[in-house]
Amino acid sequence: MNTMSRYPSKRPSVKSVKDWDTIYTEDMENDWRGLYGGSVIIQRGYPFPDFYRVVTNMGKPNVKTSKLFYGESAHNQTEMYVYDLGFRNVLGRI
Repeated sequence: MNTMSRYPSKRPSVKSVKDWDTIYTEDMENDWRGLYGGSVIIQRGYPFPDFYRVVTNMGKPNVKTSKLFYGESAHNQTEMYVYDLGFRNVLGRI
Protein backbone atom coordinates (compact mmCIF):
# COMPACT_ATOMS: atom_id res chain seq x y z
CA MET A 1 0.00 0.00 0.00
CA ASN A 2 1.28 3.42 -0.91
CA THR A 3 1.08 5.61 2.19
CA MET A 4 2.04 8.74 0.26
CA SER A 5 -1.34 8.92 -1.48
CA ARG A 6 -3.21 9.25 1.83
CA TYR A 7 -1.48 12.48 2.77
CA PRO A 8 -1.86 15.76 0.91
CA SER A 9 1.24 17.03 -0.84
CA LYS A 10 3.21 19.67 0.95
CA ARG A 11 3.18 23.21 -0.41
CA PRO A 12 6.46 23.95 -2.20
CA SER A 13 8.61 26.77 -0.92
CA VAL A 14 8.40 30.12 -2.70
CA LYS A 15 12.19 29.89 -3.06
CA SER A 16 11.68 26.87 -5.31
CA VAL A 17 9.89 29.02 -7.91
CA LYS A 18 12.48 29.52 -10.64
CA ASP A 19 10.75 32.25 -12.61
CA TRP A 20 7.64 34.43 -12.46
CA ASP A 21 5.72 34.76 -15.73
CA THR A 22 3.63 37.96 -15.99
CA ILE A 23 0.11 37.05 -17.14
CA TYR A 24 -1.79 40.29 -16.45
CA THR A 25 -0.96 43.93 -15.86
CA GLU A 26 -3.16 47.01 -15.57
CA ASP A 27 -2.99 50.64 -14.42
CA MET A 28 -5.77 52.93 -13.26
CA GLU A 29 -5.78 56.66 -12.60
CA ASN A 30 -8.44 56.67 -9.85
CA ASP A 31 -10.34 53.97 -8.01
CA TRP A 32 -14.13 53.78 -8.09
CA ARG A 33 -14.29 56.46 -5.37
CA GLY A 34 -12.00 58.79 -7.33
CA LEU A 35 -9.40 58.80 -4.55
CA TYR A 36 -6.22 57.19 -5.83
CA GLY A 37 -4.82 55.20 -8.67
CA GLY A 38 -2.43 52.36 -8.89
CA SER A 39 -1.14 49.40 -10.81
CA VAL A 40 -1.33 45.64 -10.55
CA ILE A 41 0.81 42.84 -11.95
CA ILE A 42 -0.27 39.19 -11.75
CA GLN A 43 2.42 36.57 -12.17
CA ARG A 44 2.37 32.76 -12.27
CA GLY A 45 5.23 30.72 -10.85
CA TYR A 46 7.32 28.32 -12.87
CA PRO A 47 7.46 25.30 -12.51
CA PHE A 48 4.47 25.50 -10.12
CA PRO A 49 1.42 26.80 -12.05
CA ASP A 50 -0.62 26.86 -8.82
CA PHE A 51 1.56 29.68 -7.45
CA TYR A 52 0.31 33.21 -8.16
CA ARG A 53 1.90 36.47 -7.08
CA VAL A 54 0.08 39.81 -7.15
CA VAL A 55 2.29 42.91 -7.01
CA THR A 56 0.42 46.16 -6.40
CA ASN A 57 1.33 49.81 -6.17
CA MET A 58 -1.75 51.56 -4.83
CA GLY A 59 -1.91 55.22 -3.91
CA LYS A 60 1.68 55.73 -2.78
CA PRO A 61 4.51 56.11 -5.29
CA ASN A 62 7.42 53.68 -4.92
CA VAL A 63 5.57 51.48 -2.38
CA LYS A 64 4.90 48.03 -3.77
CA THR A 65 3.17 45.22 -1.95
CA SER A 66 3.13 41.56 -2.86
CA LYS A 67 0.61 38.85 -2.04
CA LEU A 68 0.98 35.13 -2.78
CA PHE A 69 -1.71 32.58 -3.56
CA TYR A 70 -1.22 28.83 -3.86
CA GLY A 71 -3.39 25.79 -4.44
CA GLU A 72 -6.44 24.62 -6.34
CA SER A 73 -8.39 27.80 -5.63
CA ALA A 74 -5.45 30.18 -6.15
CA HIS A 75 -6.70 31.25 -9.58
CA ASN A 76 -10.11 32.31 -8.22
CA GLN A 77 -8.64 33.90 -5.09
CA THR A 78 -6.21 35.92 -7.21
CA GLU A 79 -8.98 37.09 -9.50
CA MET A 80 -11.23 38.11 -6.59
CA TYR A 81 -8.40 39.91 -4.79
CA VAL A 82 -7.49 42.01 -7.85
CA TYR A 83 -11.16 42.67 -8.65
CA ASP A 84 -11.73 43.92 -5.09
CA LEU A 85 -8.83 46.36 -5.54
CA GLY A 86 -10.84 48.01 -8.31
CA PHE A 87 -9.39 46.38 -11.43
CA ARG A 88 -12.69 45.28 -12.98
CA ASN A 89 -11.17 44.04 -16.27
CA VAL A 90 -9.40 41.12 -14.59
CA LEU A 91 -12.39 38.77 -14.75
CA GLY A 92 -11.72 36.03 -17.28
CA ARG A 93 -8.33 37.39 -18.30
CA ILE A 94 -5.97 35.28 -16.22
